[in-house]
Amino acid sequence: MIACPCLMQSQISENIVKLKQINIVKTNFRNLKSGEIVNKTIFFKDGKLQSIKTSDVIQSFFYNTKELLDMTVKERVGSNWKEVINYGYNKDEQLTKLIKQYEENGEQVTKTVTITYEGPRVKVITKKSNSPQSQMEDIEYVIENGLINRRLTRDRNQQIVNKIEYVYFKENIVRHKGLIGDKSMKNYTFDDKNSVNALMVQNIFGANYKVIVPLVSFHEEEFDLGSIGVNNELVFSSTAINAIGKTRKYKYNAANYPVSCSLVEENGIVKTEFSYVYE
Repeated sequence: MIACPCLMQSQISENIVKLKQINIVKTNFRNLKSGEIVNKTIFFKDGKLQSIKTSDVIQSFFYNTKELLDMTVKERVGSNWKEVINYGYNKDEQLTKLIKQYEENGEQVTKTVTITYEGPRVKVITKKSNSPQSQMEDIEYVIENGLINRRLTRDRNQQIVNKIEYVYFKENIVRHKGLIGDKSMKNYTFDDKNSVNALMVQNIFGANYKVIVPLVSFHEEEFDLGSIGVNNELVFSSTAINAIGKTRKYKYNAANYPVSCSLVEENGIVKTEFSYVYE
């Protein structure tokens, strides 16, 4: 009888945690001893992502009547340059289409990503308006227990040319294992605290975020595949020749969410500081 109210209070506390702002300062020491600094600020309203701003670019986020991401618009200050992405969903709130309009080599291009669901398999076909081929990319994902387990790439003859298996531990993706094509492995370790990235993407893509985010991550740089995990990434390493390892250190609040993060690349060239503000 005593435990029940406590459990309810814990659940309520977790549900009311909302992001307000993320401040990012990235310093690159490649060419300058003092470092070249890039600032990025991410703004939220009622826990939902509203905009991402750097010194010369702003990306705005818009939602449909079901509070799912509907459109993003990225613009450069003092320029006519613009990049627009539209998202479409079915009645089950699964992502079915992504249309990206952008400039490539001085030409306006439309990239259309069509997504269909066949049982545990998700078929993703990508076409570009400036490509002479009927389709640019043919990808198939396999879902097990509500999580994407494998990613297969097929050529025009429907032969598998690349295959990646995703390994999970405690609902975090701890390994990308190349089985066909690129056979390198990417390894990740995590803390045991609440994920700030998962808090963000849940409020963007709704109940199906654990499938939608991996699909979108290959087309939108602001959404990382690993952000679906329940904990925060600590260390990244890879067997790939040119891969650069990364290490993160966090400080947390009373609700066990990060309030700051220091990210260092193993070559020492790039350091990034994050600060997280909650409502």
